[in-house]
Amino acid sequence: MAAIVPAEVAEAIERAEDAEDVAAAREALARIDAGDKPVSLADLRAELGL
Repeated sequence: MAAIVPAEVAEAIERAEDAEDVAAAREALARIDAGDKPVSLADLRAELGL
């Protein structure tokens, strides 16, 4: 789906998405710092059947 929106709205949406990405990355790093083991790409591919 597509929509025509003012540039300011599109930029605000992009900033909100960026903020969500930063928050998710910080949460993941905090979990790693707390001792969680990261999942390797190979393990993820195997889990997803890729």
